[in-house]
Amino acid sequence: MKEELVSTLLYFDIFSYPLTQEELLLFAGIPDNHSDKALQELNSLVATGMLSYSRGFYFAGSKDALVDKRLNGNRRAKSRMRAARLYSRIISHFPFVRGVMLSGSISKGYMGKRDDIDYFIVTKPGRLWITRTLLVLFKKVFLFNSYRNFCINYFVDEDKLHIQEKNRFTATEIAFLMPVYNKDVHNKMLEANRWIKQYYPLFSQNGEYAIEKDSIVKRFLELLLDNKLGDRLDDYLLNLSRKIIQQKFDSANNTSFALSFVIKKNELRYLPNRQQHRIMNRFSWKIKIFERKWNMQMEGHELALQTADQQAV
Repeated sequence: MKEELVSTLLYFDIFSYPLTQEELLLFAGIPDNHSDKALQELNSLVATGMLSYSRGFYFAGSKDALVDKRLNGNRRAKSRMRAARLYSRIISHFPFVRGVMLSGSISKGYMGKRDDIDYFIVTKPGRLWITRTLLVLFKKVFLFNSYRNFCINYFVDEDKLHIQEKNRFTATEIAFLMPVYNKDVHNKMLEANRWIKQYYPLFSQNGEYAIEKDSIVKRFLELLLDNKLGDRLDDYLLNLSRKIIQQKFDSANNTSFALSFVIKKNELRYLPNRQQHRIMNRFSWKIKIFERKWNMQMEGHELALQTADQQAV
């Protein structure tokens, strides 16, 4: 229990994000009937200086300003949710879109001052690149290529819902995906990645913002392209998009490019490995620092006991 509590808190500490007692127990997978024991463990860690507690939040280190930063980020995310829901509705009207989920920081209820709103988009198999091209054109023409409210860097089709990388980073990103169009696809996503229960056995998003309706125009456009012409067009747009992305990042070598992009028929991801490697390395470092501090504290405790025994003799 103590290991799960500490691991969860240290992971969110990477993002300078203190957790409430309820959040910490939920994210760590501590059931209600063990909450009293978990609270005892937390209070013990705070009392020994291993963790800190302030204004209802637990965090590592001693920077109380983290609480203010989190609360400001929460308010910012709440205010920007209106834009996220608006653009999610717009995305849902594009041909062959089968699911839209918020990802990144806003899915966790937090937004930094410069954070974009990120979308995880699921398409019909064989039509990902038609959908992606139409959305990119919309962003360039109507949003002047702004990413602030319209960051569409993650696409998969309905046959590619299973995520191969299995670690705390990917488990967190999947568990916190917030469905805003088609809750059924979100449920399929969770079912295809049941392995995340190793990290989040109790938590899942509730889909309170999800919409389900499709427009007549969308269904009509899909009929026009749901044929061999659509097959050829999607293949063409895949090859064209790959060339454009490679030209845009021609300074990157093959290894760097492979770490930065996944460009497949059924999947598009920007920076798929670089960010998770960076975060997982920081997480490992935080665990090692905590363990070192814990061992030093235990050694000091044992030395104090030995000294007390000698004095008693």
